[in-house]
Amino acid sequence: MRFALCVYKHSPFSGLSHDMLRIIDECKHRGHEIVVFCIDWQGPYPAGAKVKIIPASGLTNQTRTARFHRRLRRQLAADTFDAVVGFNKMPGLDIYYAADYCYDGRVIPRYRSLYRLTPRYQHFHKFERSVFGPDSVTKILCLCVREKSVYQQFHHTPDSRFAELPPTLDRRRLANCTTQTGNRIRRELGILDNIHLILFVGSGFKTKGLDRAIRGLAELPVELRKDSNLLVVGQGNPRPFQRLARRLRVFEKVRFLGGRSDVPELLCAADLLIHPAYSENTGMILLEAITAGLPVLATDVCGYAKHIETSRTGRVLASPFSQETLNQALAEMLVSDERDAWKNNGLAYRSNPELYTMPECAVDKIERWILQPVADPAAPVRSRNRSTLTWYRDEFRELLRGKDGFEDIMTITGEVYREVPGRCTLRFIRGGNAYFLKAHSGVGWREIAKNLLSFRLPVIGARNEWHGIHFLQRLGIDTMRIVAYGRSGRNPAQRHSFIVTEEIPATITLEEYCAQWNTNPPKTSSSIYFKRWLIKKTAEIVRTMHRNGANHRDFYLCHLLLKIDGPLDNPVPEKTAIYVIDLHRVQLRRRTPTRWLVKDIASLYYSGMNIGLTQRDLFRFMKVYDNKSLRETLAGRSQFWRRVTNRAVKLHDSERRKTRIPISSVDRQTAVSTTIPH
Repeated sequence: MRFALCVYKHSPFSGLSHDMLRIIDECKHRGHEIVVFCIDWQGPYPAGAKVKIIPASGLTNQTRTARFHRRLRRQLAADTFDAVVGFNKMPGLDIYYAADYCYDGRVIPRYRSLYRLTPRYQHFHKFERSVFGPDSVTKILCLCVREKSVYQQFHHTPDSRFAELPPTLDRRRLANCTTQTGNRIRRELGILDNIHLILFVGSGFKTKGLDRAIRGLAELPVELRKDSNLLVVGQGNPRPFQRLARRLRVFEKVRFLGGRSDVPELLCAADLLIHPAYSENTGMILLEAITAGLPVLATDVCGYAKHIETSRTGRVLASPFSQETLNQALAEMLVSDERDAWKNNGLAYRSNPELYTMPECAVDKIERWILQPVADPAAPVRSRNRSTLTWYRDEFRELLRGKDGFEDIMTITGEVYREVPGRCTLRFIRGGNAYFLKAHSGVGWREIAKNLLSFRLPVIGARNEWHGIHFLQRLGIDTMRIVAYGRSGRNPAQRHSFIVTEEIPATITLEEYCAQWNTNPPKTSSSIYFKRWLIKKTAEIVRTMHRNGANHRDFYLCHLLLKIDGPLDNPVPEKTAIYVIDLHRVQLRRRTPTRWLVKDIASLYYSGMNIGLTQRDLFRFMKVYDNKSLRETLAGRSQFWRRVTNRAVKLHDSERRKTRIPISSVDRQTAVSTTIPH
């Protein structure tokens, strides 16, 4: 077969380029002919492949890539290939090797809406949409399940167009570390044996979080900082980071080595790899460090960070990123007693054969897609009206048996759970499985105006829930699983949409479960322990959502489902999960405003006022939510928690008035029994 491989630039120090070369070697081994098209190629050309340089100049990245793509199309049209495989996102690809992060998923939450009008956004959004959009037929070789979820969230790409690949570790880059190798590298670099050597590897210093690493070095305890150095390996502009190091008074402790081909030997000389990336689809250096026996400190946005946890070879910093947490973790890891255990665990992890099979699996998929081309049965369906879109999971679409049009879903009947103007939620059965359909039929301009005049964003369809479920899943919070989603119409007041989720079986709402506590409070040690675990787990869920920019807006106990694997009268935390549901009003931002934090927690507190909570229970929740001691919480955040309590009491009084139940002094005393002391 004859393949055209398209990449903007090749660098011998790029993980993407290294992956491409491994795939070229595998194709050559199988007798395929390879032609590589690129703007620039650094280093020697690969044996057995033709490299065609297509010059493309311009002042900006979008200008250069647009010119490259126009010239590339002409060259591809003048030749014949069995498949066009892209290693960067661009229109016209048959197959895309997804080693990069989702552009929309990165910039839309980070920047304001006006950013989407810039030429840069328009260009890269168009190129990404050409690969992942609902009208595309491009097949995708996926390296990271987490990033696959982001692409699906923003582009509605069906599962059937993805093929998941194993990790990209190369046996030839395994470090066979010995004491002699480490000592030799240290001598060559002029680093003493008693120095803690922190290694940073990655081209693109800004994205990889070099500024975070330098700040972590600067905040080490004085004695530890005096005996620590940071070694920076990779291509990038060092000047802004040198200025940062000089400003933080650690300039002499940060050394920039540029791009190096001896990274495996450098891993042998280091004491710790630090990789606090802002965004990272995979992070091959993490695997290389793990299998070299080098402890790793990385952020959870790295696709391969899961291997650190699986192999127990270091620490993963949870989102949202906290510089204080990194500083503390770095100081602890450099002197930790676990260092030998981390090393041994990493050396044992390298025996996993799945770590090395990426090229074979990738070429297998490419050959299969070429030899057995089939229509995509699960592709999003667009009607003649370009404003209509439907998306399905493969297994659910099969159950519909051809009745998968937008109107077919909107007219499904079943057991109605809730019906309000513009929205209906019902339960229905297909193939013996239960599903929930939430159908939106338009809210009208009056409702939109009312929300805007109250300085709230109106909920005009199922889109909020679509984004919210994907977001919580990536945060590791248990929630619903989407099997279908659709929208139709451009008019926001009349837009119709739906979302179908799987039923979560054998669950009870937290409100129903905790109702017994008022009359029958936990008395045994196991029931008291479980109650405290529920409070702690709920506080952790709220904290994770809020610190990552999400707020629920309807955060009551009835919207938390408790799934207990075992008897309800004697549950254990290890067999219990809490699911967050009803996300149709969820808001996602870069940072959640304080008023919405107060609203979420106050709603949760209000819904639990009559279940027998004590002041200690509230304090326990506060400690976990703030992730501080009770003394620090009461000293620094008392005003915030008073706002929460006051709002919860107002909700309590308002509900009593609506139901025309008199509010006695006893009722009020019960409602405020857990207020913050002045």
